[in-house]
Amino acid sequence: MTSAPQPVTVLGLGNMGSALAAALLDRGHPVTVWNRSPNKAVPLTDRGARLAATPADAIAASPLVIPCVIDYNALYALLDGATTSLIGRTVVNLTSGSPEQAHEALAWFGSHGADYLDGAIMTTPPGVGNSEVMFLYSGPREVFDAHRATLAALGDPLHLDADPGLASLYDAALLGLMWATMTGWLHGTALVGAEKVTATAFTPVAIR
Repeated sequence: MTSAPQPVTVLGLGNMGSALAAALLDRGHPVTVWNRSPNKAVPLTDRGARLAATPADAIAASPLVIPCVIDYNALYALLDGATTSLIGRTVVNLTSGSPEQAHEALAWFGSHGADYLDGAIMTTPPGVGNSEVMFLYSGPREVFDAHRATLAALGDPLHLDADPGLASLYDAALLGLMWATMTGWLHGTALVGAEKVTATAFTPVAIR
């Protein structure tokens, strides 16, 4: 026996939030969306997503709520007046921030009756939905385990630890690794370029 796909709410429909909602729709999840500018929801509602009129309505629609907005200030602002709808919900926050903000969010959502996981997306929007792409999560293991199957619609879900700050910490560390690799490649292309070797000739060797 298999259970029906879990309903999910996505708050925020920038490039990344829209990609998250689209990946969930691809896996057959009933998806409710909310965005400050409703017109951004049109490509998703055309595919069957439901557009909620308010954040409170959006949160009430699903047991699992995924915010993906510009920062934590925007997150708390959109939840102003919607806190009673959080009772009994699980919030998986994919808004970028710091470990300190993740710890504060765990306490804040807990005080409003919601379970909480902090997360980090290790891809650009076109990569969302690819099972080879990592999504990092930190927070209570039992909350992660309860929603792991749904989170797998977004990418490969990796639970780091119960410490809610670890997802943002690893995010910063891995971005540092990415930029170090990028600057190393740029240095290499500059070096070979000084001898008139093109970057397109150098790059396949660098990739290997």
